[in-house]
Parts: sequence; C-alpha cells; structure tokens
Amino acid sequence: MLNDEKPDPELERIFDICLILHADHTLNASTFAAREVASTRAHMYSAASAAVGALSGELHGGANYEVMRMLLDIKTEENVESYIKEKFTNNERIMGMGHAVYKTVDPRSQVLKEMSKRLSEKTGQPWYDITSKVERVTAELMKKDKGVEIFPNVDLYSASVYYMLGIPMDLNTPIFAISRAAGWAAHIIEEKFAEAAPKAMLYRPKANYVGKYAGPQGSKYVPIEKRTKK
Repeated sequence: MLNDEKPDPELERIFDICLILHADHTLNASTFAAREVASTRAHMYSAASAAVGALSGELHGGANYEVMRMLLDIKTEENVESYIKEKFTNNERIMGMGHAVYKTVDPRSQVLKEMSKRLSEKTGQPWYDITSKVERVTAELMKKDKGVEIFPNVDLYSASVYYMLGIPMDLNTPIFAISRAAGWAAHIIEEKFAEAAPKAMLYRPKANYVGKYAGPQGSKYVPIEKRTKK
C-alpha cells in the first residue's frame, strides 16, 4: 500500500515479525496509562487515547524514530566512534541503548538485528553496519567510563528495519501503536470488566512529599490582588 506494489514474501514476513515483536510487553508506560484511565471507568476510546499519548513520547514509542534520526546524522560507519564519543562528552543519551527492565540483552533486539542484517544484504543499504557499530562503541565506552554493561533495546534495530522496508519514519510510532492495540484493548477490558476484582478499583498511587517543609510558620498567603509584580 505504501509503495503501490505488493511486497515480496520475505519483506512481508519480516514486517509481520516486527508487529509480533512490538506487541504487548507487560506494564510498560502506555499500557499502564491505558489501565489507569480505564480504572476510572472512562470509555475504552479514552483509555486507548491515553495509551497512544504515552506511546508518542521519545523515550517510549518515539524512540525508534529518534534512533533513525541518529543513524541519518551519522551517515557512515566511519563517523560512528566520533559521534558516540561526542554524545558521551555532552552526557547525552544514545537512543536505542539500555532498557528500564532488561539488564541483559533484550531478546527482541536479537531477532531484529538479524532482520536488519538481512535487509542490508538485500538492499545494499549501510544501516545495519552503522547500527551494529553504534551498539559496539556505546557498550565499550559505557564499560570503560562507567563500569557498567549496556545492551540494545527493541528500538535500536527496528529503526533500520522499518527504514529499509521503505516505511516513512513518521509512521514508526503509529505502527508501534498498531502492534500494541490488541494488548491495550485486552488490558482495558480486564480493568473494566474482570470478575476477579470484587469491586471497581480506582488507581490512586500514594505520593510522599520530600521537599522543603513550608507549613504554617514557613508560608504566607498573598491575596490575589497583591500578586502582580510592580
């Protein structure tokens, strides 16, 4: 549909695997957002919209878009090391590396890595070689500078896979949402209609304020008419 031609079976299969790999993945930010909104007994559309909103962030569903932007900025394999070192010097994040839960290799990234390699061989594009060097250089610098191991997450190689499939970068996050939609719906239905819960339960996390105390002796009420600056 995107390219006005039917894809060959291999590309079709690769895209199908991508959708499976990006499917529901425990209580990630977007799924939690969906369940939290559903717990208020809001409409399913509202809960799903909340999930989409959470997914749109660059640290969640927007991450593979940012990875591809990084790869396009790097341009060639020879530029990888200097690019990553500059990021480290400026304390900037290397998109596609590290995971909130996994402290070892994200199993999804391994499958996507093989697909990225295959697509590079098939299309002659350099993105697998650049991405794999980003992975290696980042891991080496993290080990050397901070003494910790870091591994690629699902976004590092999915960026190049989608790009070499001919998918516009702006569709990366919407495709992610398509992958998650069935899982979101299941979570919302469970939250709203599950019989296991004896009664409706509104999500209401506890918050402990740890800032400076400004109680009766340390705060002062200013009438609204006196709040404007002179």
